[in-house]
Amino acid sequence: MARTDPARTTASETAPAQRPQWRLRYQVGDLVHYTEWHEDFATVENLAVQYREGDYGHDVVIERRTELEG
Repeated sequence: MARTDPARTTASETAPAQRPQWRLRYQVGDLVHYTEWHEDFATVENLAVQYREGDYGHDVVIERRTELEG
């Protein structure tokens, strides 16, 4: 009788659901900068407000990491 190894994965299995992540993109002069990815949106949103109101940079955008299936 054939046995299967439960530790092995097949291509038909789907990846576990990933929590959404956000980061901040902003420009200082002509250079584009990015923060690290964070799972806490409130942290990134708070940082975006600080950057928009301060003299840190311009073109402040919050980006969301998405996962494509295919």
